[in-house]
Amino acid sequence: MDFVILIPAYQPDEKLTAFARELKETGLEALVVDDGSGEECAQYFEACELLGLKVVHHEVNRGKGAALRTGMEAISRIYPEARWIITADSDGQHTLESLEKVAAVCRENPDALVLGGRFQDKDKIPFKSRLGNDFTRFVFKLATGISIHDTQTGLRGFPSSAIPRMLEVKGDRYEYEMNMLLSLKGWEMPYKEVPIETVYIDNNAGTHFHPFRDSIRILSQILKFISASVISFVVDYLLYILFLYALCPLILGKPLPSYAVPVSYFAARVISGIVNYILNSRMVFKSSGVRQAAGYAVLWLVVLGLGMLGSYLIKDLLGWPGIICKLLIDAPLFLLSYFVQREIIFKKKKVAGDK
Repeated sequence: MDFVILIPAYQPDEKLTAFARELKETGLEALVVDDGSGEECAQYFEACELLGLKVVHHEVNRGKGAALRTGMEAISRIYPEARWIITADSDGQHTLESLEKVAAVCRENPDALVLGGRFQDKDKIPFKSRLGNDFTRFVFKLATGISIHDTQTGLRGFPSSAIPRMLEVKGDRYEYEMNMLLSLKGWEMPYKEVPIETVYIDNNAGTHFHPFRDSIRILSQILKFISASVISFVVDYLLYILFLYALCPLILGKPLPSYAVPVSYFAARVISGIVNYILNSRMVFKSSGVRQAAGYAVLWLVVLGLGMLGSYLIKDLLGWPGIICKLLIDAPLFLLSYFVQREIIFKKKKVAGDK
């Protein structure tokens, strides 16, 4: 067996039944997860069972992420011979043609996560959906370096061998799908995007996705990195001001020598660097050890040296206030530090046995 279609459904309508009928007419196997939809929707799941689809139930609504995990576990038991799983929404947005496109790319890239992206007919996409996807795509690219056009797509194909890793992805609601994408680099799993038809019914009125509220939830991991950076930034600058304008005058006297700027920079950066490493290793990247600490120390020394030299040169050449000199040199160094941490220091090594 090539594929099993996994359909998480919460309070569906007759579109789910129509989709199920299309799947059976084309001979495709599918499993539907009733995510606590209630008695008023029981008829649609019963219709799916009468058509021959497998249906599993949650007693209460647990969220799309939980429904996807439940479905993957059920497919592992019921269809152990399936090579790939394709997830699809229950509201009629994903056509059989789009399913076949994703299936074809899965066959060509058997170890990849394949995403059905809504690239075409941009004018047909409702404003709420377009705004939410544009926002998350921009931040996702900034934070990970991975360019994915449609980060919110529910049409995804992946090998059944990836199920154990998929089950470990955190998040019970819409953030699960974003967390799956955030895990790609750690898994070293390739990904492919294929353009699919854009279908929105009643201007996507039936969607349970709320772009601003759920985008904040989806971006929780990215926001953790920003929070850690802001905390370290505040610690760094407060200590820098303290050293430069309070302690140095007491120790060195006035007027301050030019080396007071790099000295204050060094003292503030030592303490803020320790704070930043602790936050990033424990809260953001969740990767710590001797390798990470040593790598961070080397990066810290390089950034420190560049920062001290740069702030000193700017102060000496331009005669600008020390706080302005620090800001000018820290902005590019912040970006450098972030990318090195993400791509090298805290990048998780591939686990033996992973494809």
